[in-house]
Amino acid sequence: MSSGFTVGRLVTFTGAPGIGRVGAVDGGTLRVDFFESVAEPEIESHTVPATACQQVRLKPQTRVFRHNPSTGEWLAGRITNHVGGQYFVQFPNVEYHFPVPEWELRVRWDKPVRDPLQVLASGGNESGFLYNARIPMLRNLVAQRAVSANTPALLATAAEIYPHQVRAALTVLSDPVQRYLLADEVGLGKTIQAGYVILQTLIDNPQARVVIVAPDSLRRQWQAELRTKFFTDDFPTRVRITSHESPEKWKQYDESDLVVVDEAHLLVQDRDDTDPTYRALCGLAHSASKLLLLSATPVTSSHTTHLGLLHLLDPDVYKWSEREAFEQRYNHRAELANHLYSLSADFHVLLPSSIEMVKGLLPQEDTRFDDLAARVLELLDSEGNLRDETDMQELSARVTELRAHISETYRLHRRVIRHRRAGVLGDDDDSALFLYEVRGRTEPTPLAVESYDPAADSLVEWQTQLWGYLLDEGLEGSRSAYALALAVLASRLGGTSADYLDALRWRVRRDEDAALRAGLGPREQRHLTAPPVVPHEAKILEGLEEQITDAHHVTELNELVDALLPALRKGPRVIVFCGPGALAARLTERLSARFPKVAFLEHTRRTGTEKSELAIRKWREHPAQSAVLIADDTAEDGLNLQAASTVIHVRLPWSPNQLEQRLGRTDRYVESSQQRQPPAQFVLTDAEGHSGAWLSLLVNGYGIFADSVSTLQDAIAQGLAGIWAEALEHGPEGLTEAADTVQAQLADARAEIDQMDMLESIFDTSPEGNRFTEQLGEFEANWGHAREAMLGYTGRDGSSGIQIRHSEPSTHRDAFEITPKTLISPHLYDREKLTEEMARGTFNRNAALKAPGTRLFRIGNPLVDTLANVVWYDDRGQATAFWRADPNHRGDPEPYFGFDYLVEADTAPALELALKLPHAQKRTQVEAALRRQADQLLPPFTLKVWVPAGDTQALTDEALRAWLDAPYSATDHNYNSKRIHELLNLFDGPTGYDVSARAAEQVARAELERVTNLADRCAQAQQQGRERLTVARAQAEARQAAGRLLDDAESYLLDVDVTATLVQGLNHPKVRLVSATCVLKTGLRRIRRGD
Repeated sequence: MSSGFTVGRLVTFTGAPGIGRVGAVDGGTLRVDFFESVAEPEIESHTVPATACQQVRLKPQTRVFRHNPSTGEWLAGRITNHVGGQYFVQFPNVEYHFPVPEWELRVRWDKPVRDPLQVLASGGNESGFLYNARIPMLRNLVAQRAVSANTPALLATAAEIYPHQVRAALTVLSDPVQRYLLADEVGLGKTIQAGYVILQTLIDNPQARVVIVAPDSLRRQWQAELRTKFFTDDFPTRVRITSHESPEKWKQYDESDLVVVDEAHLLVQDRDDTDPTYRALCGLAHSASKLLLLSATPVTSSHTTHLGLLHLLDPDVYKWSEREAFEQRYNHRAELANHLYSLSADFHVLLPSSIEMVKGLLPQEDTRFDDLAARVLELLDSEGNLRDETDMQELSARVTELRAHISETYRLHRRVIRHRRAGVLGDDDDSALFLYEVRGRTEPTPLAVESYDPAADSLVEWQTQLWGYLLDEGLEGSRSAYALALAVLASRLGGTSADYLDALRWRVRRDEDAALRAGLGPREQRHLTAPPVVPHEAKILEGLEEQITDAHHVTELNELVDALLPALRKGPRVIVFCGPGALAARLTERLSARFPKVAFLEHTRRTGTEKSELAIRKWREHPAQSAVLIADDTAEDGLNLQAASTVIHVRLPWSPNQLEQRLGRTDRYVESSQQRQPPAQFVLTDAEGHSGAWLSLLVNGYGIFADSVSTLQDAIAQGLAGIWAEALEHGPEGLTEAADTVQAQLADARAEIDQMDMLESIFDTSPEGNRFTEQLGEFEANWGHAREAMLGYTGRDGSSGIQIRHSEPSTHRDAFEITPKTLISPHLYDREKLTEEMARGTFNRNAALKAPGTRLFRIGNPLVDTLANVVWYDDRGQATAFWRADPNHRGDPEPYFGFDYLVEADTAPALELALKLPHAQKRTQVEAALRRQADQLLPPFTLKVWVPAGDTQALTDEALRAWLDAPYSATDHNYNSKRIHELLNLFDGPTGYDVSARAAEQVARAELERVTNLADRCAQAQQQGRERLTVARAQAEARQAAGRLLDDAESYLLDVDVTATLVQGLNHPKVRLVSATCVLKTGLRRIRRGD
C-alpha cells in the first residue's frame, strides 16, 4: 500500500525537531532525516508511520540548502516562491530566482548549531556582515543571562528593582523544590515577588497552568498587575484567577504547574484539617508542582495557623496528626528566640552567659555554632569586657554572624521568606537606586458635624443602661461579649444614622435585611447576637426609629457633605473611606448631585467588582484637578491606592487590625517623587462621644497613624474585647483612659515579636545578594548597549542584519515589524502569536515605569526571545571566512583562525541527584533551578581566541588581536562560493583546510586558561561556592540533630549534596564554540571590479 510520500519530500510530525526530509519509504513507514549543516547533512533520523507525517510547504524567506546532484556541492539560499511543484530560490550573488525541485532542498532543523567549526571547515561560511550582526547580539544575550542568573523575568518585568524582592524571587526560582511561604510585612511587595515567579514559570514553559487564589476584591488588581507589569497576556495560556469565596471551583485547577494563594492566612486562620474550605485548598496545593503562599502572618501567630500553612507546603513533614508534637517544637523555638535576642554586641558583658544559655538549647552536633561562638568570645576577657585591641565593629560583625547562623539553621521552615519593614526600609542606604520607600503615615485632623446626632446619643444611652442592667443582675462576667456588641454598633456611627439603626435592628429583631444593609459580616453578626438582648434595647430602638425620618437622613447627608468640604478641597486624589454599610453609596449620590462637575467615583458592593475596579482606574488617571474615590469596606484589603494625596475616614473600624488594612492601602511603596510625603489624613468624629474617644485611643494608644502595627495584629486581637469592655463600663472615657494600658500591651508584644522574628526572618549578611541587584542596576544604567546590539542585529540603517523594520514612535520608544523581506525562516517563529503590541516597547526601564503597560525589550520579551532563538538556531553568521588587507604587511598571506566561545557551569552531574529531592517533580523545572544556582556562582560569559594557522599557541599580540577583531567592512572580501577555492588552495585543498582549522580549534581550547581569565573566574566561583557550602552543610547537620526543633533535615542534607556536586564541577565548565572565523591577512592587492 502506498504511503503517499516519496523520497525527498519535506515533512514534519508531532514532536519532530524541525522540518525533515523523507530519506526512505518502507510501506507505511518513513525514515525522516534531519539536516544540521553542509558538514552533517543527516545528523539524526526518525522512523515514523507515514500517517503521522504532514507535508510541509516552505514559506518565502525560509533558509534552504541545495544539494547539487551533478557536482555534490552545497549552496545556501532562501525561498522566494513556489510554483508548479517546485520552489524558486534566491542564491547569493545571483540576480534571478533559481527553480529547484523539492528533493534537492534541505531545511536546517530547529536546534542550536552544533558545531560552527564543521560549517567553516566544509566551506559553508557566510558574509562577515552576518557575523557583525549576530555576535554582538549573542554577547548581549549572554550578558543579560549572566546579570539575571538566567532569570529573564527580573529583566522583562516593568517594575522597580529592589534587593529584597529580587532576592526572594531568585531564592524561589533557584530551588529545585519551589514551594514557599512569602511572609513579608504589609506593603513590601509580595505581589511583585510572586509576579516574578509567575512570569518566569511562563517563560520556562509557555503552556504552564498558573492559578491564583485571591480574595474576590483583589482579583482585578491581580489582573491589572499581571497585564501591565508582567505582560502575562503575551503567553498562549491565561493565568487563571479564582476567588477565596468559590472553593467549589478549585478542583478544576488540580495538577497546575504553579498555584499562588494570596492572603493565605484568611483561608487558614480558625480552621483545621476538618474544615471543607481548608481541605479543598489542601487538595489544590498538594497537587501543584509549585506553590507560593502569600501571607503577612506574624511570627507569633498561633501554632495551628503556622501548622496549617506549613502543611500546605509539605504535608509529609508537617502533619495534622502530629499537631501536639508540632506545638512542642513551636514553643521550644520561642525559648530559643528569647535567648537569641540577648546576643548583642552592645551588651558584651552578657555575651558569655547568653552564649552558654543558647548552647544549652542546641544539639551538641552544631559545631559551627561552637566555632562562631569561640570567635566572639576570643575578643572578650574573662569578665566579658572588650580586650584592649578589640575593635567594637569587629565584635559586632562576629555577633551578627553567630546570630545569622542560628536564624538560618533553626527557622521553623527553611522555605519561608520573611522581610520586615524595618530591615527593608533601611536596605541599601548608600544606593538611591535601590532605596525602597513607603509613603508613611501622619496624625489625622478631626472633622466635626456641628449638629445634634441622635444615633451617637442613642449609643451612649444603650451603653449606660446596659452596664447598669448587668450590675443589677450580677452579670458583670458577660461584659466582654457585650463589649464587642458595643464595638460593632460604634463602628456604624458617623455620617448618617441609617447603618447604626440597621445594626441595632439586627441585634434586637434579627432583621436579616437590616444586617445586609448595614454591611454586617458573619463575625459582626455573631458579636451582635451572642449576648442576650436586654429589656431596654427594644425601647431605645423604637424611640430612635420614631425620631429619625427619611427627611432626617437627607439633612444628615447634607451636613456630612458640609463637614467634609474642607478636606475634599485638598485634592487632587482624595479617598473617602466610609466603612461597611450603605453610607458610601448614599454619599456618592449626594456629592454627585451637589457638585456635578467633580469626578466622584464609587467603590462599593453595590457597584460590583468590575465597576469598582473601573472607578479606581478612572480615579488614578483622571485629568481634572480633583478626583474623589468614595469606598465602603471593599476597598480596605489588598488594593494599591498610594496615589492618594488626601484620605478621609468618615467612620473608623472597631478593630485596629481592620484600620491597619485600610491605612495600608496608601502606606505602600512610593511610585513617584510626588508620593514621598504621606497623604493628609482626616477623621470625622464626635469629640464627646465614642467615635472621638476611639480616635484618641487609636492615635495615643495604638499609635496606628504613626507606624504600621501589622506585626502586632494577634496581640491587638487578644486585647480588643478588654479595651471595649472599658468603654462598656466607663463610657467613652474608658477608651481614652486605656491608652497607657494599650501601649504597655503592645510594647510587650513587640519585644516578643522581635525575639521570634530574629529567628524567623531572612538573615543575609553576605554581600552577594545586594551585589547581584547592583549588577542588575548597572545593566539598566547601560540599557543603550542592549539597544545597539538589537538594532544592529535587526538591521538598522540598512545594515546587513536580518532586516526587521524599526521605527521610533516617540522618545525612548521603539517599534519593530517583521516584514516579507525579513531574513528569518518563518518556521522559527509564530507570526500570529507575535503581535504588534509585543513588538512595541522600550529599552529604558525608567521610560517603561513612567508609562504603565510599556514592554521592556529584554530576554523574556516575546520578540527578544524569538530573535534569541534565531541567533542560536540559524547558521548564518556562525562561520565566516574573508581576506583583509594590511598596508604594512609584506610577504606571504597569513591565515588566522578565530573562535568565539560560550563558557558556562556544567549542571549535568548535579541534575540527577536533584531529581531525588522530595517534591522535585519535573525535570525541566529542576534543570532550570540548578542553572540559576550555577549562574549565580559562575555567570556565563563569552571569550574569543585567535590562533595563527599551523601554530601551537594562541595569539597574544594585543595589537594584532585588535586588528583581527575589527568588524567586517566593505574593504574586506568574503570567500563566497566563487572565491573559496582561493582560500582552500593555501591549505593544499579542502582536506588541508579542514585539518588546519580543527588543529587551531584544539589549540584554542588548550590555551583558554593561558590567554584568558577563565581559570581565575572558575577558581573564584568555586571558592565562593565552597564558602556557601560549608555554611549550608553545617546548618543541615545541625537541623538534623535538632529533631525537637525541626523536621526537614533529610531533604536539607540532600539539597546540600546537590550544591556540593554543582560546586565541584565549577572548575570544569562547559566550553561551547558559538562561532568560527578564518581571516587571511594580506598586503594590498589589486581587486577585479565586482569583487
